[in-house]
Amino acid sequence: MNGSWLRGSVWDRAAIRWRGSNRPQPEPIDIFHALSKAQKILILPNDRVGGLFLGAPAYKVVRQSYPNAHIQLLVDAEKASFASQIPFVDGVLTAALDKSLWSPAKKEEARALVGEGFDLALCLGPDCSFRLAHLCQESGASLRVGFQRQELEPFNIEIAPTSTTGYEGEQCLKMLGLLGMTGDGEVRWKLIEKRAQQIRARYLDDEKGAGRVVGIDLGNGEGKGLGNRQLEDIIGRVVELGARALLFFTLAERKQVNYLKETYGNRVILFEQADLSSAAALLQGCNALIACNTDLLHLAISLRIPSVGLFDEPPGRWVVLEEKGIRVIETQDLRAVSIGQVVQALEAALVEEKE
Repeated sequence: MNGSWLRGSVWDRAAIRWRGSNRPQPEPIDIFHALSKAQKILILPNDRVGGLFLGAPAYKVVRQSYPNAHIQLLVDAEKASFASQIPFVDGVLTAALDKSLWSPAKKEEARALVGEGFDLALCLGPDCSFRLAHLCQESGASLRVGFQRQELEPFNIEIAPTSTTGYEGEQCLKMLGLLGMTGDGEVRWKLIEKRAQQIRARYLDDEKGAGRVVGIDLGNGEGKGLGNRQLEDIIGRVVELGARALLFFTLAERKQVNYLKETYGNRVILFEQADLSSAAALLQGCNALIACNTDLLHLAISLRIPSVGLFDEPPGRWVVLEEKGIRVIETQDLRAVSIGQVVQALEAALVEEKE
């Protein structure tokens, strides 16, 4: 995560300063009255990796606290299909968070949010992007709640983060607790089963009885990820163990996966990620997943798929380390991870899940 993510680019900060000179002073607000009367609620999950999934317990608690409210999520467009299946929300809005604050798209997004007439906006990211926090500020919500930031004051209720490395899901629940929102935050994800079965049939059911399927995410997450040779070695070892390797890839990895398909034939299954809903359906057909700190890893954990996560920063920020079926490899340099470490962690995750 680079510095401009949190602090904003030079151009983003210039846009804030220019608009700030024309911004009217906010009127005083009765916070407790506003909280008690909120009927239209906007939730902004952290736009760092995994934020949509780490925030799920918070969505549930908000729904329990406001059973009759109209609750919407704001997410990146590629996550909208999956987000729409979350049962605790009534709708999904999208935003192009890769666009500069000067862009017409950002102004249009802000106008659309203001038009929704939100009473309450909850920004769940303790370290979300500058642009997401600013969009919360521009949402027009009467009450805007989020974690305190040094470079921007987008909220009229600021929560001081308790830790920079604490588990994000727990931090979000604590924030809600300070607002008087409590409840059962345990979440079990369920997909639209008919469509999920169709996707699994297309990719996985052509060789019934062919043994285990291990998913391998070729994505880097927020870091530099694994090297090509490391990935090839991991895939080769998975095949040696008698499993098929399901490779989740994007267009950028197309050349590499074509080579792997030629090398391993039908022991390798290729899936180009277009949306999280399809990926989720295939994950449910996997015995395990190996991934760096990616959205796919957090999706697998949410679906309770045994997982091996590779992290180059403190993993306790991202996962519950004591959770069954999750094995973590922590290192300062992912390119130094050995095939032996990955295989050992994979076997441990599979055994632990059966216990």
